[in-house]
Amino acid sequence: MEYASPQGLWDKTAQADVDTPRLDGDLDCEAAIVGGGFCGLSAALHLAEAGVDAVVLEAETPGWGASGRNGGQVIAGLKLDPRECQSKFGAEAGRALSRFGAGTADLVYELIERFQIRCEAHRNGWLQAARGPAVLAEIARRVADIKSEGGDVEFMDQEHMAELTGSSFYQGAMLDRRSGSVQPLGYARGLAAAALKTGARIFRDARVTALASSGGRWRLTTARGTVSARHCLIATNGYTGNLHPALRTAMIATQSYQIATDPLPAEFDRTILPSRLPVSDLPYLGVYFRRDDAGRFIIGGRGSLTDRERPDLYAALERHAYRIYPSLRDVGFSIRWGGKLAVTKDHLPRLATLEPGLHAAYGCNGRGVALATAMGKLAAERIRGIEHADLPIANLPPARYALYPLRLPAMMAIARYRRLRTMFVRG
Repeated sequence: MEYASPQGLWDKTAQADVDTPRLDGDLDCEAAIVGGGFCGLSAALHLAEAGVDAVVLEAETPGWGASGRNGGQVIAGLKLDPRECQSKFGAEAGRALSRFGAGTADLVYELIERFQIRCEAHRNGWLQAARGPAVLAEIARRVADIKSEGGDVEFMDQEHMAELTGSSFYQGAMLDRRSGSVQPLGYARGLAAAALKTGARIFRDARVTALASSGGRWRLTTARGTVSARHCLIATNGYTGNLHPALRTAMIATQSYQIATDPLPAEFDRTILPSRLPVSDLPYLGVYFRRDDAGRFIIGGRGSLTDRERPDLYAALERHAYRIYPSLRDVGFSIRWGGKLAVTKDHLPRLATLEPGLHAAYGCNGRGVALATAMGKLAAERIRGIEHADLPIANLPPARYALYPLRLPAMMAIARYRRLRTMFVRG
């Protein structure tokens, strides 16, 4: 199985990379953005549209990190359902948070349409699938909850799921018509092109190694030059590292792996995901899958909890694909890749002001295509002085893991438990 580039399949099929220069020397701007993924590029685009001089500093090239490696599922909403948001924050703030989440996919497709981004964009829905009755009951409650807030979702029973997926593996699902899919690296590159078109500046190979404030401005240091800005946004999510002490224990960076087939022969179209709807069964087995416009089957799931590559987890994905679709054994998988995502303790993202003029947007918890795009717009509004008093994620302090040094053994224990549950629970 080929491991061709950090972005795997997406690097093979995306539109050409945008032409961005390296930073050589020093410059001033109004807003400096660290990270050229969905969030940083969206922030730059929305700032530039408002007439704000915005500069993006990307350590590699636009879309190099999670934005160019994820599954491309554009999922509306948050990990917390509307009733959970209201229970946590109260009726008014909870509803505001739910409305924000519900509109994240709208923003993605509005930008794709407005800037004519070529990224295999489809908005026919997304399936959150259930293998066992306990998760099926949970999904039924979720459907009722989201529908009560006006969301276009529907419960699918096992018969309908078999029609949509071509497999009887699942007992049911939620069909969320607000959602869809994109070619994620193509979308990231399209956002970069749109940001450049509106007046933002993007520099590649500009890894920020230090942040310092002086005289009401932020100084960002790279190997080739510096940027001085009145505002700075950290938009590096799972790739943040030790850039700022307040973020070191604010999230856990974990990996997700993906594998893909070559384009499948036409005779598979009736039996391998004939609806072409993206599917996730994260509540139970932790995998997600889809097909691209060329007909490839792509499946992803949990990767290594460290930076060490785990071939056994790629093999586990392959075995799981064969459980759902045994006929894929005759085809096999030709390419693999992986990337990091940021998980927060409460499964909510954050837009936090760490110090005067220094902001951070992070914690998409596996829903980064839609959510990171929306968080970028939110951050742009914060930089422009627009506050969101009714939106909890824009007013919460950075999330913190109190037992952060123990995160790895704890996550390994959880992963072992989930593997055992997958092996022995058959309800």
